[in-house]
Amino acid sequence: MIQLTSGGASLRMAPAMPSSAPVPQRHLDRNILLHGIAAHRRRLAELETSMEDACERAAVRGACRKVRMHDHHTWDKATWQRYLEAVARLEPDYMPQIRRLLRDIDRFERLLSLPIAAAPAA
Repeated sequence: MIQLTSGGASLRMAPAMPSSAPVPQRHLDRNILLHGIAAHRRRLAELETSMEDACERAAVRGACRKVRMHDHHTWDKATWQRYLEAVARLEPDYMPQIRRLLRDIDRFERLLSLPIAAAPAA
């Protein structure tokens, strides 16, 4: 159906009845979901490692010589206290991003479990 507009241009309107063309099936590409999960897990690991390193550096600052940064068995009570203080201080910087990544990973995994998350056609 063609209609004229007030400016003299013509518009073609879609017919009221849908065509008999087959409707493509909807699906989620598993590979894209798996790639998203992997990327988010990598970023999460980077953030966790960064926060842990920063907390460990703060913990061993001012510690006695026998305390080794990556050997937590050598840490005394004061070292652990500095570590926990650093965790509390850095939490506002890291945790919002970490929580968002965890939520996104959970969302991707739930989408992956849906029946429409089929493997792509080869």
